[in-house]
Amino acid sequence: MLPEQTVTNDQLQSHADALLSVRSLKKVYRTDAGSVEAVRDLTFDLRPGELACLVGPSGSGKTTLLKCIAGLMAPTSGEVLLDGKRVDGPPKKMAVVFQEYGRSLFPWMRVAENVELPLRNRGMSKAERGPLVAAALEAVGLSHVPRSYPWQLSGGMQQRVAIARAIAYQPEVLLMDEPFAAVDAQTRADLEDLIRKIWRDFGVTILFVTHDIDESVYLGQRVIILSSSPTVVQEDILIDLPERRDQLETRALPRFTELRHHVYEQIQLAKQGHRKTTVDG
Repeated sequence: MLPEQTVTNDQLQSHADALLSVRSLKKVYRTDAGSVEAVRDLTFDLRPGELACLVGPSGSGKTTLLKCIAGLMAPTSGEVLLDGKRVDGPPKKMAVVFQEYGRSLFPWMRVAENVELPLRNRGMSKAERGPLVAAALEAVGLSHVPRSYPWQLSGGMQQRVAIARAIAYQPEVLLMDEPFAAVDAQTRADLEDLIRKIWRDFGVTILFVTHDIDESVYLGQRVIILSSSPTVVQEDILIDLPERRDQLETRALPRFTELRHHVYEQIQLAKQGHRKTTVDG
């Protein structure tokens, strides 16, 4: 156990400077068989510039939570606040990158056109769009393929296009829903390092949903562990690894192993229905 690294209730509630706040969020689905409580009571904050990872057992409501945060789905009760304003639809200051990048890219549009699309929809002029698209493609290492079509690229490169489109939009908050689940291990490692680079260079606040425990510890400043459904926060852990991380050296650190073990242990407890009494829920 790592009590010294656990975020307490007092800390969670005292984040008056939070950029993104989830408050007592609950989601109940109505089905023919009756009501299904997917998310029971979730409360946590993200401050400006934080990179937090969200993990939990399969079926713990991670994607449901993300859709509520993104304004794509209305919660049954509770609220999501962005810059102190309630989210009741997709906010202009937020972008989402999904796992199924192939479905989010338009195959008949070139790479640059895909990245440019949200900016066009926002009503930006061509003169304004051009530099933002070029900078986003440069940031993800795709400045050499602006006129290619998505179907001409590898899976990892397609996901880079989706990430470029998100950062070109200049969001304050970037939500990522298991974005690397469909790529191979080597590509995944490259994309993990890309996310940390984008986070540093652009100063964007990132909430990264993943089922991969190692990935959550490697990427995040915090790991928010969800309980099994109906979902509450099982534990919120500070990740005290070096600011600069390396796939080989960081993962070889004893502290990385300790943190990974603790997150895994908490997820196993969550699967068994055990919940810590020192955190929300």
